Amino acid sequence: MARISNNQLVKGARGNVGRQFVYKKRGEDTHIAMMPVIDKNLKPTEDQSKIRDLFAAASQYAKGAMSSPDLKKEYQKKTSSRTTAFNIAFRDYLKPPVVREIDTEKYDGTPGSAIVVNAKDDFRVAEVKLSILHADGSLLEEGNAILNPIDRNKWTYTATQNNASPPGCTVSATALDLPGNKGTLNKVL
Repeated sequence: MARISNNQLVKGARGNVGRQFVYKKRGEDTHIAMMPVIDKNLKPTEDQSKIRDLFAAASQYAKGAMSSPDLKKEYQKKTSSRTTAFNIAFRDYLKPPVVREIDTEKYDGTPGSAIVVNAKDDFRVAEVKLSILHADGSLLEEGNAILNPIDRNKWTYTATQNNASPPGCTVSATALDLPGNKGTLNKVL
């Protein structure tokens, strides 16, 4: 796809020309691409239908985000000359957060001991939930972790229950982003 810059004749142009090529605007840039060919007689495969549904849902989310002045302002902070707030919101819907690490070094099973979760998202992690399960799978405790104000990928959970035997227990961390996507990581002590 060709990109045009500093050409006053086509700056800001959109649409097709003679059904041969199309002008597209991406942020402040104008692009020229071949006109897409769509065969309306072909039925989409199951995978294509799933992807189309996913993209439709992402588009709906991005439209909703753009109708909220506060959310639109947040997404606009991440734009560049080649992207828009809509593009950033659309991508945020498609990419779930990732829990990279659960640091249990300071967790000894006593109330007040800390577990640190390293979670990342392409836009922003909205919250991190943490669960501690006994070795038999029963729930010991769960709650929300607190965002570290300096290192914004780290979330700290402070234990509230006494755990007499931490070895064999499972710590499960789930990160959620603004669209509600989840990323989970489990660690056995």
